[in-house]
Amino acid sequence: MAVKAIELNLESDDLVFYSGQRVKGALIVQISLPIIIAGIEVRFRGAARAKWNESVQNGTHRTDIEHEKEEIYFDDRFCLWGKVSSSNRWETRETLQRGRHAFPFQYRVPGAIPCSFEGPDAHVRYTVQGIIVRYDGEHITTRKLITVLREFDPRRDHPDKLAIPPEQPLEDQAERAISSVCCRPGRVSCSLALYKRAFVPGETLRADIHVQNSSFRKSGLVSVQLKQMLMYGGVHTRTLLLSDIKVTDSLRPGQSRQWKDYPLRLPSTCPSKLFMCKVLDIKYCIAIEATFPDAVLYAAVPITIATVPEQAYCPVKWVYKVNERPIQQNGDTYDSFIHGCSTNADMEFRPKYKFYEDMKDIRKDREIVLRLRQSPGVKRRREKGKISGPQKPAVVRMLPDERTHFNSYA
Repeated sequence: MAVKAIELNLESDDLVFYSGQRVKGALIVQISLPIIIAGIEVRFRGAARAKWNESVQNGTHRTDIEHEKEEIYFDDRFCLWGKVSSSNRWETRETLQRGRHAFPFQYRVPGAIPCSFEGPDAHVRYTVQGIIVRYDGEHITTRKLITVLREFDPRRDHPDKLAIPPEQPLEDQAERAISSVCCRPGRVSCSLALYKRAFVPGETLRADIHVQNSSFRKSGLVSVQLKQMLMYGGVHTRTLLLSDIKVTDSLRPGQSRQWKDYPLRLPSTCPSKLFMCKVLDIKYCIAIEATFPDAVLYAAVPITIATVPEQAYCPVKWVYKVNERPIQQNGDTYDSFIHGCSTNADMEFRPKYKFYEDMKDIRKDREIVLRLRQSPGVKRRREKGKISGPQKPAVVRMLPDERTHFNSYA
């Protein structure tokens, strides 16, 4: 073939862009022999698609109906070489000479679009495609999938909904009576409580867990879970298990256990809100699942996945991390599809999301300074009356390894 290679070179190495940002790059074409073509173009496309099945019962007959919904955010094509008429028809025959050719381009990603997402039978996907348009035969194309992100800070939009007073935690509980053959029924229960609603990927969530086994039978596994709930087309719901951590193997009859601030680090995942998307809706919850004989207790509380941490935390180090595959259940698999075609590259594509590898809690440093100002020496002198009235504390500079020493006197 005359075309030895065709590829897209984008300036961003991680292929992550934000809505409103410019995508800059070039279409590289290597030709071994002169070739006559109509022209060269680049195409930018963004769309959301989802499909789901619905069972309709009509008397004794049940019919399975397959639904599919698509929403296109943009589909723009630009001529890089050649001439196109006002009716979008190629008017020229161009000869592309032997050698390496570069066709630069730039494109501004539209604003008010949802971020990239890949799920079972659904996706929000953005592509850049380079095309050598031929008069005879199929066009020669290459394509790259990119990640488009959008910052999501729910505290800015709905600060009142995210505020949870310490005396009123966000909690849920489940309780049930378990009968026995020769003994009276016993009650089992589990509860889950959070003192915070919004988190960012990479942040450690801490939950209060309480499980009580007042029955005469030994319990099974107790685990804490992070679940992602997908709503397709506003009518069909699907739940994915993102994290499943074992809390304890079992509880003895009559045993009650409580875990304070049980940690769960949130994986790299899509934010809770897909802006302007009518095809998909995403929600998250933290759940506690306790297995008992003949019963499974389940309690869950909703959380919000944001991209901007709260003001008490200072991001020290963050990266764009590929989202982790959810734990598939019941033999579920991903069905990757895209408008027009589906390739192995599409099936392997996973978006990259903002992931905080390290965050500094500013409140801890603030507490250290406050404790230092109330040093025991000042307190003793005040009690003896040697100091009348409050005095301005001296400015003290501390090295990181000195803080443990000062804390011991607080």
